[in-house]
Amino acid sequence: MKRNKWILMVNGALLSLFAACSADAPVEMVQDDGRVEIRVNSSILSSVEPATKAVLDGMINSGFGTDLDVAFARADAGDEGSYTTYQTTALNGTAATASKTLSFSPAEYYLANGSKTKLIGWYPRRSGVTFTQGTKVVNFGTIDGKTDIMATPLKEGDKNTNIASLAFSHLLTQISVKVYAPDAATQTLWGKVKSIKITGKKQGCTITLPEATAADGTTITGPSFTGTDDLDLVSADPVTPSTAITYPLEMGVGATADAAVMAGYAMFAPQADDAIELQIDLATGGLQKTKISVPVDGGFKAGTSYAVTLKFTSAGITPAVSVTDWVNGTPITDIEI
Repeated sequence: MKRNKWILMVNGALLSLFAACSADAPVEMVQDDGRVEIRVNSSILSSVEPATKAVLDGMINSGFGTDLDVAFARADAGDEGSYTTYQTTALNGTAATASKTLSFSPAEYYLANGSKTKLIGWYPRRSGVTFTQGTKVVNFGTIDGKTDIMATPLKEGDKNTNIASLAFSHLLTQISVKVYAPDAATQTLWGKVKSIKITGKKQGCTITLPEATAADGTTITGPSFTGTDDLDLVSADPVTPSTAITYPLEMGVGATADAAVMAGYAMFAPQADDAIELQIDLATGGLQKTKISVPVDGGFKAGTSYAVTLKFTSAGITPAVSVTDWVNGTPITDIEI
């Protein structure tokens, strides 16, 4: 499975996000008690610009315009070198927009005695997202369609051998939807788009962290999704989620899909086997439902964005699907409805 990832250099108290370029030289800061904090400046590898807020709308990539909130669970080995469990409270991490570095508040350090530490992280960190030490469950609450969800594998290091890197992987899939009619008469036949929903995709999302004793590189269990409510399409442009789309929406008119207008986007649980269903409520045409078949390359994958174009004709709705720039993939054949 191809996924767009954040790569983070992790050293001492500071995790530095980097692309495939060299970072600034690290500066080692040694405290009086022997704890080590290393600061490294760097950048993020990505392609799409999300909006400006600490928990961003849209896919998370390099262009965030304010500090980004993440969280980590930490486990420390005892003097004998063995682990028991994670700390009770998750660590508060912040990725700074100016320096593109990730730090903890309060600062975190490797153990002064040289014992090892393990870290595993997730996004977003916000009100309503909880971590339970006993079950190792991170509960993200109900998916809203606009918030990216990501997690890292478990990584281990100490003050002498720092954790070299961490990668945040996307856990959700995404679709964006455009709409158009071939001529004005057909546009009038259907009327304006009042709303678009994705059937059954407004779900709760949880992940389970591996045991603190698990090997370096062990990944989460899940994500797990529960619930069957319908998910509203987010009325914003997926490339610039701060750009709102006004409903009722007048569909584009033209002979080709180039005339289609953006109706919105949504992120939700990946789906391997079944088609997804869109519910389109139209001012004149009423409620219409159309199926988007599973892509031939293995379903609606995590970390992949699919562009859905709905063509409204006098005979019905024709959806066409392709893969957009979150990650490359195989285009999907047009589906006649």
